[in-house]
Amino acid sequence: MSSTKFLLGALLGAAVGVQVGILIAPDKGVNTRKKLGKKGNEYLDEVNGKVNSFLDGLSKKVSEASSEVDKLTKKAKAEAEKLTK
Repeated sequence: MSSTKFLLGALLGAAVGVQVGILIAPDKGVNTRKKLGKKGNEYLDEVNGKVNSFLDGLSKKVSEASSEVDKLTKKAKAEAEKLTK
């Protein structure tokens, strides 16, 4: 399963959970709004952490690929020089 699909599913699940929670909340509106704000911030922090982790991993893979391309380019140039001599 891709990270994007997982992230979208998690966000959708959170949104549905919040809506159901509001409908069945036994608390006053002011308290419910405070709780929602707090939970919303927690979810945002969690999503931000996952996005940052995903981007860090992606950045590492791009760096590794770039390094490999550099090595292959140098090797190809060396082989081309051998052939032209």
